[in-house]
Amino acid sequence: MIIIPAMNLRMIFIIGAGIAPVAAGCGSEDGADRPRVVATTGIVADWVENLAEPEVEVIQLIPDGSSPHDFQLSAEDRLELEQADLIAAVGAGLEAGVPLDDAEAPRWELAEHAGALLPFAEGGAHEHRAEGEEEEGGPFDPHIWMDPTRVASALPSLAAALGDADPDHAANYSDRGRAYAGELRGLDRALSATLDAVAAANRELVTSHDSLGYLADRYGFEVVATAFPSSGPEAEASAAQLQEVLDAIAEHGVPTVFAQEEDDPEALRLVADEAGVEIEEGLAIESPGSTGSYEDMLRRDAELISSGLQRR
Repeated sequence: MIIIPAMNLRMIFIIGAGIAPVAAGCGSEDGADRPRVVATTGIVADWVENLAEPEVEVIQLIPDGSSPHDFQLSAEDRLELEQADLIAAVGAGLEAGVPLDDAEAPRWELAEHAGALLPFAEGGAHEHRAEGEEEEGGPFDPHIWMDPTRVASALPSLAAALGDADPDHAANYSDRGRAYAGELRGLDRALSATLDAVAAANRELVTSHDSLGYLADRYGFEVVATAFPSSGPEAEASAAQLQEVLDAIAEHGVPTVFAQEEDDPEALRLVADEAGVEIEEGLAIESPGSTGSYEDMLRRDAELISSGLQRR
């Protein structure tokens, strides 16, 4: 039997009483009480974080490098959606594999706040849909974020959605939204300056995936051919489609074809080899990837497009 002196017992009690509040304090700072926002992609998560930190816990649902078109949820992912206070997404069919309509949490979608959507290209031609027109003419291009001015115009609505989820910090979200919109408009000017180096006659794009329509529309380019004309697991490059790409390269004298980083570039490599042109495989479109942020992603893409089209 071990006998502890009374003085030592008193010291142990005092020390133990001092530790308890510290441990409780650490628990209160772990983010458990913060609103939880589930963002579908890394790009969406970047927008939310620019407006929400440090008041909000942001969970990215679809990992960088995974296609949002056909991503399938795990049980853990479904639990994240169930526990969300707000879901932030692109919409317009981008997250086709995610049952967003089944979630009970409020949802913010870029597609609802970024102006008229563009249809997928037909032979490279993009046509505007009038405001309010029903989407009866076929699928619309969800890659809206490739025009940063559209994202900037949607940020007040994202700030409002965050404010609804967390009224105590609504003013903070609104202030950060205005500041970030200013950054994106500055980014727009920087992208214009980078892409202005491409002569007007050379602003023609051949891509692996039909995902540059909004960039082309904003900065005065034309998508003349795509190896994969649609998004998702059903997109396949047929022999006829690849022949159309070859014909477009020959007709327009395109010096470089561009493969989306998330796509399998093999089909476009074969086309580039047969046509005797360069291939740029590093376009990041659906996740920031190694660039680290949405803004840096667009800067790098603009630089790759500008340098690729100046090889004539």
